[in-house]
Amino acid sequence: MDNLARLFKKEHVYLEYCCVTGSEGRFFTLETASGVLTAKKSVNCLVEPLPGDTVLISQTDSGRCYILGVLERAEEGRSTIVFDGDVELKTRDGRFMIAAQDGIDLVTAKDTSMVSAELSVNSMQAEVNIQHLSVFGMFLQGQIERIKLIGQACDSFFERVFQRVKRSYRRVEELEQLRAGQLSYSVEKLMSLRGKYSVLTAEEDVHIDGDKILMG
Repeated sequence: MDNLARLFKKEHVYLEYCCVTGSEGRFFTLETASGVLTAKKSVNCLVEPLPGDTVLISQTDSGRCYILGVLERAEEGRSTIVFDGDVELKTRDGRFMIAAQDGIDLVTAKDTSMVSAELSVNSMQAEVNIQHLSVFGMFLQGQIERIKLIGQACDSFFERVFQRVKRSYRRVEELEQLRAGQLSYSVEKLMSLRGKYSVLTAEEDVHIDGDKILMG
């Protein structure tokens, strides 16, 4: 450590303004008053330099050169922050907020994980495209004005189903089949069953009761 400290003390550091002319990998080509230099971006320089940018560099007697920061951008455009390796943003106290006027894009080639005690999403319009979706929870509640679903097949398995509606319309083009242990219909006014052919079959008794029974 003492040898390393003495080495840094012997070197002189020069600060200089220069212009970025190009880049190749992690190295940038700079045009200075003394000539053309090649420099790496320092760790604290978050914004990725672009050709035409004015940057502040530090240079030592041994030839080490680093870009400390981007001072001016030649043309207004996108600013990119580039890291090497994993990145973690952390706040010890308070909230962390990301705000943008024209939109926010989250793009990853692998998985995305979110962990939170509560999740709130507010949007005027949303579109979700998912190839396979699995949802696990204890309670689901929703208030929706209108629902429209289109699909090839629907399978539902419930222990109890309770529905309460004012009007119900259902149209089956081909076949509707119901199998139940017991079936009970209670109608306050009129019950009408119509068909070209009607078949009523019972293994034991058929009971029809009414004040007036018309057949034929």
